[in-house]
Amino acid sequence: MVVRNLAEQGEIKAREAIDRVGPAGGGYGDPVRRDAAKVRDDVLDGLIARASAARDYGVHLTNAGTVDETATRKARLAMIAKGA
Repeated sequence: MVVRNLAEQGEIKAREAIDRVGPAGGGYGDPVRRDAAKVRDDVLDGLIARASAARDYGVHLTNAGTVDETATRKARLAMIAKGA
């Protein structure tokens, strides 16, 4: 059974389980050090937006969807300098 609101379920009985699924995790490691190709894959898979890739990971993509190595390097160095 899929329950959108836990209150709809009512009382949880002994030996019943709840499986909670969330939209994302907290992440692991420094986002600036994440492999740019993996960030690109996340964008292409619809997991993150291009704006998030640039803002949060310092990864810039070309219009063709490839990693813009020069812009990415520059953005990441600026993020590291700011302590981001």
